[in-house]
Amino acid sequence: MALVILISFGWRMIGLIARKLGQVEQETIELATRPLEDTVGALVAPGQGGMMYYLLIRPWIQFFGTDLFALRYFSVLASAITIALMWQVARRMVPAVGSTLLRNLPLLSTLFLAFNPLQLWYSQEGGAYGLVVMLALFSSWSWLQAMWYSGPWRWLGYLAITSIAVYTQVLTALILPVHLVWFLLANPLNRKRWKGYGLTLVGFALPILPLTALGRSMLAGVFGGAEYQSGGVLPGVAADIPVTPLTEMARTLLLDNAQGLLEPMSHLWLIPIFFLGLTGLLVGYTEFGGRIANVGMLATWLILPVLLLYGIGLAGRSFMEPTAQIGEGAARFQGVIWIAPAFTMFVALGTQVMRRAYGRVGNWLAVGTIVFVILYWGYSWWVHGQRPINVQTGAEAFIPHSWHGGPEF
Repeated sequence: MALVILISFGWRMIGLIARKLGQVEQETIELATRPLEDTVGALVAPGQGGMMYYLLIRPWIQFFGTDLFALRYFSVLASAITIALMWQVARRMVPAVGSTLLRNLPLLSTLFLAFNPLQLWYSQEGGAYGLVVMLALFSSWSWLQAMWYSGPWRWLGYLAITSIAVYTQVLTALILPVHLVWFLLANPLNRKRWKGYGLTLVGFALPILPLTALGRSMLAGVFGGAEYQSGGVLPGVAADIPVTPLTEMARTLLLDNAQGLLEPMSHLWLIPIFFLGLTGLLVGYTEFGGRIANVGMLATWLILPVLLLYGIGLAGRSFMEPTAQIGEGAARFQGVIWIAPAFTMFVALGTQVMRRAYGRVGNWLAVGTIVFVILYWGYSWWVHGQRPINVQTGAEAFIPHSWHGGPEF
């Protein structure tokens, strides 16, 4: 595992400053260096969300400066920590039936995430998404620790980490219903932990309430001032999400996770990846001794955020008119980039199912598919590296990142 972390770190350092400063990185410098009170006030301001990232990177920029290497190195470190957290989470969620790579599903899942081109792309950008994936995994790991060992300090840690994640990218709040479904599936352990988890859910009202219009009205009553009298982050986020057909949304997210932000050379190249993932989804329960709930937790992590995002897009029209019209074909929905670990775990699970199903031949098939996935993702990343960091499919047709720190696509 230490070797995988070192390889992933070195892989992310290759060509780190090869591309010019992008629009998102210019926004990062501008928002992180503005007066501190402006950034703090924007945490719960209408039309804004994700200001926590600029608060976290502010001391980094003040100490190391705003040169390109320092700015992107922050994301590289966050991504390297993500790999370590991925292993910790995968150890709880998928079985390790041996010490070799073919039998160690947590290690194989982590290796896939380390080479995933979408994760590599954002690990080399001076933006929030590298940190978002790290915080989402940190939140899931803290939830698993609290469920496994219990204790008030573990539940308090889960509350604090998840709250920071929500204020870093507001759509990370969708991880809360994911964990709720996990709790319902974690029978019989949930019978022992319902008090601690229930109190923690109630505790989330304190950090999330200021993001709503009601919370801002309460702030107006306490502090006064016109700037607190209307609006909230969550209604604005709902209004900014484009209404996209669910099939188009799912297709976009699957392609992003399977090959990055590029248009596919041919869908034939993606067949092995999707075959492994679908095998893990449909037959992966056999690796858990027939316990469907274990695969259900992974499926919830992968599918539920997409369904909720689609529902929010539909409901957003009832809040207000969208503040920005974004083309359906161009929207990338990277607010749920943190579903990638579940995707890689399903690919690893499918590899293990195939290895068991075909005996000795299955070992060679598994080795071949692992090599294919890593080489294909390596090639995809090399092609990514030939482009400016903010030029992606459809980028000419829309503004990919909001200047106001809102949901980023």
